[in-house]
Amino acid sequence: MCYVTSKRPLNRACHRSRTAVIAAGTVLGLGLSAASLAAEPVRPDLTPKLQGLLKKEMIQIELAMHEIYSAIIQGRHAVVAEKGQAIHDSFILAQSLTDEDRQDLKATVPPEFLQMDGYLHELSASLAEAGQSRDTARQVALYAQMTESCVACHSTYVTDRFEGLQDAEIPAGWGRAPAKQESGQGD
Repeated sequence: MCYVTSKRPLNRACHRSRTAVIAAGTVLGLGLSAASLAAEPVRPDLTPKLQGLLKKEMIQIELAMHEIYSAIIQGRHAVVAEKGQAIHDSFILAQSLTDEDRQDLKATVPPEFLQMDGYLHELSASLAEAGQSRDTARQVALYAQMTESCVACHSTYVTDRFEGLQDAEIPAGWGRAPAKQESGQGD
């Protein structure tokens, strides 16, 4: 490895090595950007029934998130537990969908979308537990992760509705369960 310890110019081998590292980083960065831009909005491809159910679920989640924020900063742990559980229970696949609806959903949205949605609901169950145990620090951390998940999903799959997130630079781990981040799945 080449280290710059003086004001003398880098030798050619060191310069080539540094240039190669920069080039590799640029290519990797462009590849990750292209991967994130490759996702298309999912809403237009959903059946009207699924669009309605998903919209209803997202409104319920947003309202619950507002209430959770207020409850966290006021130390109302029971409300955090209740609303966290409500978000968990709103999971779209747990709603009374017909077999055809389930097939339509799985055929329309990419597996990563369902993984991100599932992770949000896992986080909300953990938030409910943190509320029950009156663990404010954990509540704050989980709320932040849930917010990251919402932003990651919206910036990937709902850019037709949330145009302000269309060009957002979102960290690769947002919206993904830690096991999937470590193994590289879902990238």
